[in-house]
Amino acid sequence: MRLTIGLLLIVSAAVFAQAPPENVLVWYDNYGGYGNAVLTAIGNLWPAANVQSYTNNATGFNAALNNLGDGWDIIVIEAWYYNPGSLYYGGVKDLYDTSAARVFFSSWQMMGNSFFLANAMGVTSTSSVSGGVIPHYAWEAGHAICEGIGDWGWNDPGLGVLNNRLTVSSATPVTGWTSSPGAGQAGICVANDGRSVISGFTPAYANEAVDIWENILDFMWPTTSLTRTSWGEIKASF
Repeated sequence: MRLTIGLLLIVSAAVFAQAPPENVLVWYDNYGGYGNAVLTAIGNLWPAANVQSYTNNATGFNAALNNLGDGWDIIVIEAWYYNPGSLYYGGVKDLYDTSAARVFFSSWQMMGNSFFLANAMGVTSTSSVSGGVIPHYAWEAGHAICEGIGDWGWNDPGLGVLNNRLTVSSATPVTGWTSSPGAGQAGICVANDGRSVISGFTPAYANEAVDIWENILDFMWPTTSLTRTSWGEIKASF
């Protein structure tokens, strides 16, 4: 009886551990019919959240970042079309380093002036995926980010640089560009804070874009029901 009650208490704590995020800041690109998946996913998961989103407007994004400061719960940077070089990456890194915000970071210019953010999140180098669509694979199929995703295919909106292969140090790969894990082939990775995500795979033009985004965001800020992974972790503690 005590074991059952204890298990129920743990399950309740896991399910209701935190309220939905109040403030979400988003940099996203919108081109060729792609890009809105992240906003749709945020609306599906957290309809009451204050979401400030910017596309091709670094001035607006930077102003919002500075205005609310450590009041941002989640910061999303998904840059795959417009030039994101003017974004205030130093401010994002400060919030990441102090655990004030959870960060999703993906950029076609990751090796540019934003690399210090990628490095802080556990990535040591990147190499571009270009020349056409190639397969993408779930390396940890039981992970919350991969749960329920049956198609990791994606489309080419007509870009030169499509995605990135990541070489990691302290980040943990969940998906990759080879059928089995290999050095320098990581795609979506859990950053070294354990909840943020750094990605060489661009969810915006994935076939299951909204579902992938919902999984990523729900992993970053879990407010819904238990995943198979978390349930397994709970059971293993008994």
